Amino acid sequence: MSGGGMSAVMSRKTLSRLRPLGFLVLLYALWVAGTKGGPYLDQVVVLATIYVIMAAGLNLLLGYSGLLSLGHQGFYGLGAYTTALLTVNAGLPMPVGVAAAIVVAALFGWLVGKITLRLRTAFFVIATFAFGQIGYQVALNWVSLTGGPAGFGQIPPIGAGSVKLISPEEAYPVVLVVAAITVYVVARISHSGLGFGLRAMAENENLARAVGIDTARGANLAFVTGAALAGVAGSLYAHTVGFISPEVFGFPIMINTLLMVIGGGLGTIAGPVIGAVAFTALPEVLRFGDQWRLVIYGVLLVLLVRFLPRGLWGSVVAAVRERRRPADADDEPEEPEPAPVRHTEEEPVR
Repeated sequence: MSGGGMSAVMSRKTLSRLRPLGFLVLLYALWVAGTKGGPYLDQVVVLATIYVIMAAGLNLLLGYSGLLSLGHQGFYGLGAYTTALLTVNAGLPMPVGVAAAIVVAALFGWLVGKITLRLRTAFFVIATFAFGQIGYQVALNWVSLTGGPAGFGQIPPIGAGSVKLISPEEAYPVVLVVAAITVYVVARISHSGLGFGLRAMAENENLARAVGIDTARGANLAFVTGAALAGVAGSLYAHTVGFISPEVFGFPIMINTLLMVIGGGLGTIAGPVIGAVAFTALPEVLRFGDQWRLVIYGVLLVLLVRFLPRGLWGSVVAAVRERRRPADADDEPEEPEPAPVRHTEEEPVR
């Protein structure tokens, strides 16, 4: 390829990494416009941005390595309860609680990954699902520690020392910065050797090992990173809402996150950002329908799967790539193909 062609490809790669940050800038602009709607709309936008962090972590695991985990909400709940216990019971500052939530979620991610990544197909899915349910039962029944069904309140807001960002309008810039860092880190990983190794592992794990790719290390890193990001999201949720209950371990959170990743665009960087915004805002927009709200929501999901099987952003990327293919057949794509979810029996990761 000529020097000009190489330069063009490198330019597209750079833009590919930076483009997701543009969506976060757009999200910030929507928040600025939404401040006229009052605290309720502000809180919806804050929640959507927290889900950006959560969905980006799951996308790293499912979208690139092809591993379907149904226990991702377990790390979200761990992050929420860790920061709540440390800031309320131990009286530690909020930044310490968030840092501890990251560490605890990452450690549990390493431990759960060591066990579950040896499994494949339905066994891996069931094992991760069991982890999330164990977390829910512990939070529900260990009343002396977690408060049980009554939940855990009086969690301090985002801030440190005398600075307390109580309202959603005040807290949102902090949440947005964390989401921007998260998206940028995932973008860097996806275009690194680790990211390409994860996609190779998803395509054919045995072949990837044969050419020298450490698939066990890659899978463990993806699992731990995704768990740590879920812990961050759970911690920020606890500090922005001020109250948590065992529902943070609930399976509906897992389903919502999965919808955001797949509906936004599996295996793309910007897809989870768009999915998090769309699938957080859509149920609120449909509240006008009252009892028909869930029916309309379900119909829209069916239409999305039927006509945009690659998701909102994934379908746009695929359409643009298809139009450019005759002219740029030798160029590298701006977005990598999403990793297929593996359904065949393969040798386990060791």
